[in-house]
Amino acid sequence: MKSTVAVYNSHEKALNAIKALGKDHFPMKHISLIGKAELKDDHVHVKSDDKASTVVPVAVGSVIGLLTGLGIFAIPGLGFLYGAGALVGAIAGFDFGLIGGMAVELTKLGFKKDTGIKLEEHIKKGKFLLIAQGTEEEIQTAKKILHTDGTHLELDIHES
Repeated sequence: MKSTVAVYNSHEKALNAIKALGKDHFPMKHISLIGKAELKDDHVHVKSDDKASTVVPVAVGSVIGLLTGLGIFAIPGLGFLYGAGALVGAIAGFDFGLIGGMAVELTKLGFKKDTGIKLEEHIKKGKFLLIAQGTEEEIQTAKKILHTDGTHLELDIHES
């Protein structure tokens, strides 16, 4: 399966990209969103590199509600991650043990090791990953939509 991976500076920009995909009828079940989170006062706060934070229940709304597998999970070395989408469910289901890490888990899902390492570094820096998976045609459509949206820092297609 192929994936288009877009990296965003903020949760808001990633959500806007998801809205753009949805507007063009890209299947929401093929989209995943991953970013850092922290737990404060029994609430989950999504952290952005601009030092702003969003309480997850406020962000859930119509966009995130369309994605499956909304959750918070811990990865050694990264802390808590917030995510939504099918890929998030797969990552959260892994047994991280002592060698766990985002890069390792992404390679278990078929991403190349260097891609996993690069994506983990983005997460460590407070960026958000939007991963759209699908057929060659779907991935090219997603890439075109996300490129037109133009708020990403990086946009690549990966074979997974």
